[in-house]
Amino acid sequence: MMRHYETSDSIREMIAFFLPYCDDKITLQILLRMSECLEPWDEADALYERIRQKTVIARKKNESRALAQYAFEESCAKTLYNMSKPASPYYSDAPFWVIPLGFRLACALELPDPCAFSSLLDDDSDQRFRFM
Repeated sequence: MMRHYETSDSIREMIAFFLPYCDDKITLQILLRMSECLEPWDEADALYERIRQKTVIARKKNESRALAQYAFEESCAKTLYNMSKPASPYYSDAPFWVIPLGFRLACALELPDPCAFSSLLDDDSDQRFRFM
């Protein structure tokens, strides 16, 4: 199991990778600041609700790239919020969705290497983690 700082470092790495490729950067930038511990993790709950509103709008417009981005953002926000040890956390599986939803976002963005967004997916990683 990863420690909180390792989890936030991994989330920060993924968000920093995706930022240049995404049109809507606002909530990604806030998540980046949270992953850097510049914003309190317990505020990720309110940020999740903000992202969720964008998800509803993107779903109505059938914007597949935006939907992939917001699903990734939602999983990051839930994970950061749960790390603040709240009284009412999201489901405990939230961190396990970050990598698969990041992969889905990389595919939606049509990136040449959909595994490049995380060093956890690198064959040479100390973690030796590959979900595919």
